[in-house]
Amino acid sequence: MKTIYSSYMRYLFSSGNVLLNGYVLSINAADDTFYVNNNKSITCIYPAPGITGSAERTFQALSVKRTPVRSEDGTILNEIEVGLDNVDLAFKNEVMLGKYNNRRCKVILMFASKDSTVGLGTMDIHTGYLDEPKGDEHWITFQIRPYSIFERSFPNRIFQIGCNNTFCDGTCGLTLSNFYVNTTLSSESNGTTLACSHGKAANYFTPGFVLITSGTYNGLYRPILSNDTGSVICRIPFDFTIPNGTSIRVHKLCARNPSACVNIFNNYDNYTGFPHVPKTPIL
Repeated sequence: MKTIYSSYMRYLFSSGNVLLNGYVLSINAADDTFYVNNNKSITCIYPAPGITGSAERTFQALSVKRTPVRSEDGTILNEIEVGLDNVDLAFKNEVMLGKYNNRRCKVILMFASKDSTVGLGTMDIHTGYLDEPKGDEHWITFQIRPYSIFERSFPNRIFQIGCNNTFCDGTCGLTLSNFYVNTTLSSESNGTTLACSHGKAANYFTPGFVLITSGTYNGLYRPILSNDTGSVICRIPFDFTIPNGTSIRVHKLCARNPSACVNIFNNYDNYTGFPHVPKTPIL
């Protein structure tokens, strides 16, 4: 989809103006290179006012030839071949050093009055990535590849039970601190059963994990197999003895299915899975 700054719309329908092809080769915001297919260099505001980075740019005059911007069967954009003539030695050296390999390039239309050196406005018509530009004493040539995402075959909408949210992220909407308990071991642990007071019902922390928050083993954690009201059993044991009084965090996780979202968290409005799919086609 092409967009144009509203104040530039009149140039599409006014007489006496010329339409030029411009090119923006991007390294970073402070190191872009600007060219225009013209016999005079042109200064012009780019990008349009109101867009981040908008400023007056000088588009260097060059002889430019390129293949048409078109798509194959109305779907995938073809590569565009561009040739720049009479580029300066400094630019040729940068090309030979690989500065422009795999860099973004924009093809734009520039509105200008005939024989003027000041552009009236611009419109982006194509954006892609360069291959490895090549050159000789006369020309610099390169291919502009379309974004690779356009070349993928996308499936129809994917249905799955699992929620796409990360537990307690901004989309999930729940508060993480509501689902863990900081406590201490009430006796020495063999690494499998951790006796502690957490105040939650049996198997509340399934699924979940236990994290050691003090002592020699601070930062180590294991998944929880089950819990009762006074202890937690690790699904994968710690391979060492944990001293009495060690601080731990017992953390609940989400099973990421509709049942958990409805019955445990009462948060189905924020559920992002797609569980309700007919098992056979319905005609």
